[in-house]
Amino acid sequence: MSDRVRVVVYLDRAALEDLELLVGYRHGVSSRSEVVRQAVMWLRAKEAAWLLRARSYERHQAARLAEDERARKLSREERERVDEQAAIAEAVRLAGPQKR
Repeated sequence: MSDRVRVVVYLDRAALEDLELLVGYRHGVSSRSEVVRQAVMWLRAKEAAWLLRARSYERHQAARLAEDERARKLSREERERVDEQAAIAEAVRLAGPQKR
């Protein structure tokens, strides 16, 4: 287990009761400290998932912009030819001699 840090959290009574109900539903009765720890872990997971989705979206957008830029520079036929050559090169690389 990692080092723990003491944190004082002030919550509205209703918020704490809601957290106790939610945690209790999934994990059974827990101490208030454990309820707050679980809530913090859920929040961390939720924020981490949001960040990963945002970064994935940014990569997707960058790829799309790069493709749009490429499309402006090359004709459709030229893009298809380049894509086919890349696919063939990848297939040859995969089918090449395997090190064992």
